[in-house]
Amino acid sequence: YFSSNNFGADAFTVELGKVKPFGENNMADFEQVKSTLTRLISGQDLALAPYNEADFNIFEIDQTINKETEAFVLNFADDVENFTDYPIGYVLATDGVIEHKVRTQGEAIIFPNANVAIGQRALLTVKPTSID
Repeated sequence: YFSSNNFGADAFTVELGKVKPFGENNMADFEQVKSTLTRLISGQDLALAPYNEADFNIFEIDQTINKETEAFVLNFADDVENFTDYPIGYVLATDGVIEHKVRTQGEAIIFPNANVAIGQRALLTVKPTSID
């Protein structure tokens, strides 16, 4: 995110599964990812199916919401999953008198964390896009 935001570098996040405490993920579930990345990094040929955008959910960052005061509160449960969307106008967070609302249809939350230090990112929102 930093390199993309500050220097215009291409960046992406791949959602691979559920966030679990360190050591509790079944690494066998990621063997194909590991194998493909190893082949890519080492310059080996990849046997990939032709790209079909319909096979993927592609998003771009819409809002970066930083915690500016100790009054910052997220207005949804702590266990809400990444990519949960809310209707336009829904107040995602408040920070004192500031309300952070959903602005676009399909806008969804990712990486919420109200417990960050003041000035740090507490929430990102994303919206559907294409890579065409």
